[in-house]
Amino acid sequence: MQIVGVNVEPTSGLEGRSLLRVVFQGEGGESVSVEMARGELVDEASGVGAIDRAKAILVQTATFEGSGDRTDARPTDPGETDGMVSKIYTFEYRDGDEARVLPPCEMPSAEAARAEAVRCAIDMLVDLQPGNDDLTGWLVRVRDDSGAEVCTIDVAEAEAARKANDNASI
Repeated sequence: MQIVGVNVEPTSGLEGRSLLRVVFQGEGGESVSVEMARGELVDEASGVGAIDRAKAILVQTATFEGSGDRTDARPTDPGETDGMVSKIYTFEYRDGDEARVLPPCEMPSAEAARAEAVRCAIDMLVDLQPGNDDLTGWLVRVRDDSGAEVCTIDVAEAEAARKANDNASI
């Protein structure tokens, strides 16, 4: 979905709880909204903070299929891993000359974190403009909970993955 507008508005949740709703509007008329508790780090007048927080929530939820109840994905016996050990990962996105770090999120594996990094890098390619933006270097970096770098997706790898996806859909 190509985002063409973002709207931040106050709303009420269950039991009258005060929430913020961030609505991402797409060019084809579609929209996605995220409702979250109001936080101290949010400037409600400008939406600064709320939009970044909503993006982080979307990235974290988009990586998992299912109802959101992840108890079925975890082993019942602590000694029984069966390949389903989740880890905490931090995603860092290059935005021009600056980098933006999202709050840590849980992923089922390093491979899943890498796949998400590639998907996000492909999405970032849409916003890059030849002549205005640096089309070299890294787009997304992923670190594990110890701070060790898991992977780095650069422009060339993202472009190759995008082309492979385009060819696969033909």
